[in-house]
Amino acid sequence: MYVLTAENMRKAEDLAVKNGSDFYTLMETAGTRCADVIAGENKDSKITILCGKGKNGGDGFVIARKLWEYGFRKIFVILVYGKPSDDLCTQMYDAMIRYPVVTADFTEEADTCIHHIKTADVIADSVFGIGFNGCLSGNAETAVRLSNKNTKAKKYAIDIPSGLTADGKYADNLYFKTDKTLTMIAMKPVQVLKPTADFCGETLVMDIGVSDEILSLFAEEYTALTKDEATANIRKRAFDSNKGDFGKILTICGSRNMTGCVYLCNQAAVEIGAGLVTAAFPDCIYDTVTSKLNEPLMLPLPANENGRIVTDASTLYEKLSKCDVVAIGCGIGIDNDTKELVRFIINNCKGTLILDADALNCIAKDTSILKEAQCDVIITPHPGEMSRLTGKSITEIQNNRIETAKNFAEEYSVTVLLKGANTVVADRNARLFINTTGNPSMSRGGSGDVLTGLIAGLVPQTDDIFTAVCTACYIHGATADYVTEKYGSLSATPTRVVECLHEAIKK
Repeated sequence: MYVLTAENMRKAEDLAVKNGSDFYTLMETAGTRCADVIAGENKDSKITILCGKGKNGGDGFVIARKLWEYGFRKIFVILVYGKPSDDLCTQMYDAMIRYPVVTADFTEEADTCIHHIKTADVIADSVFGIGFNGCLSGNAETAVRLSNKNTKAKKYAIDIPSGLTADGKYADNLYFKTDKTLTMIAMKPVQVLKPTADFCGETLVMDIGVSDEILSLFAEEYTALTKDEATANIRKRAFDSNKGDFGKILTICGSRNMTGCVYLCNQAAVEIGAGLVTAAFPDCIYDTVTSKLNEPLMLPLPANENGRIVTDASTLYEKLSKCDVVAIGCGIGIDNDTKELVRFIINNCKGTLILDADALNCIAKDTSILKEAQCDVIITPHPGEMSRLTGKSITEIQNNRIETAKNFAEEYSVTVLLKGANTVVADRNARLFINTTGNPSMSRGGSGDVLTGLIAGLVPQTDDIFTAVCTACYIHGATADYVTEKYGSLSATPTRVVECLHEAIKK
């Protein structure tokens, strides 16, 4: 899914015109696509459309005309700042008023405009587009405040909700509270980055005829996923396939005081379709682990007096030689034995290696060991762990999440998944991904264990590591969203996320 800044959107449109399109056709198509959505979701409704003076207003004029052509008769267009100033928008306005669509100028007929906003069943915000900056004022401020107070109306933002900026930088200002955003051509940062992505409601991208070839030239350095793209990333299973086709996974998790992570990580890998999963854990928690897990093979390893795993070189050598993916770190604890264990795995793993949680804490004082790895490495730090890995403060990391992940991935030639609101994935090839799923209910112990298992299970089922990590991240958040809707935010536990993976994925 392409993500374009306002500047790059303009460049993409300009190139489309140079390649044979024209701005009239682009605007006509944009308005038509939006009208199609609104008409399809609303029957016999009073529809009020707020129109600005610029191109976003032009889209609104097309929407009004098309809705009239589709049979809607209660259409009211409010000229928030008067008649359009742009030649193309004037053409669209003139085409609209050939129909008996009621129009009112907010400056001259404020009472009429207020009435149509308060009594609308549907409100479409077509005041500002990608060029907006600053704060709402004057008529726009009044119109948006009134629209937000009309809680019975279904609301649509055309391209971007008025009051928000395309780049996603957020100040606590007034904005149009929409149910759905109908955005043109491609997603904008505002519709991907938190918290503004939540303010856009459900965002639908309107295809108005700008080709993928053009968009790829101007796409931002990061991408996002749609539901369909995430689904398509997982390879379909051949009729004659066997468990070896979907990966042999080794997880090394747990300690005496942290037993649940073994279940969460391994069961997530199983639920996401891994072919054969082996759970390695300290032998002192054997009874606890085996009472919960059915599908994975069990590999109890010797434990020290603290209940943490001690390196069993011969056993691990044999397993490492047969595994496609190794995940280590969930709940293993930090002491000299686990530090030795993590170094052993890094130096001897031949498949894809996932370092999570305590595995990262074990190498935090000597990250150079990552450069010794003879395999592909994925790290999955939260901001605190990233702070320990980089020596930067958590505040600095949170304020520069994309740059932090990108720089670390390039320096150490690893794939970085930096957890948090707007989880960031970066790889050594400068690819960047921003996750759009998930919610605050995930802010609890065990969520990361589930994610590690999902990544481990998906690496053998996708085309490359970056795709696997991004897809796992998307599915993890989407499942948490599903569980939160089903059980409520307080009860959306990691265990329930694992248990509901099959429901969420099917949905």
